[in-house]
Amino acid sequence: DMETIVETMMHQLLSKEILHEPMKEIGERYPKWLEEHKSGLSTEEYQRYSDQYELIKKLIEVYENEPNNFNKIVELMQKMQECGQPPNDIVQELAPDLDLASLGGQL
Repeated sequence: DMETIVETMMHQLLSKEILHEPMKEIGERYPKWLEEHKSGLSTEEYQRYSDQYELIKKLIEVYENEPNNFNKIVELMQKMQECGQPPNDIVQELAPDLDLASLGGQL
């Protein structure tokens, strides 16, 4: 049935094989980006990006320690989506075709 097909697709899209490396690369760039842009961001924006960074670190940890914990991966991706898009320059540099907003909207 359709629900099973969608669930299977989401498992594949959110799998360690697909997202682990891009998330690691994005996560590695956050500390420097936050430091360089802190003065130009509002307190709320800085907090939002800091929260995203924490969620990315948790997601990487799940991929490394519990790669089959799909519920936890979905939960973290949903929380990331609630924080909005990651900084454009980080995402565009690493994964120009990755759109977390539309991906998260499918969860």
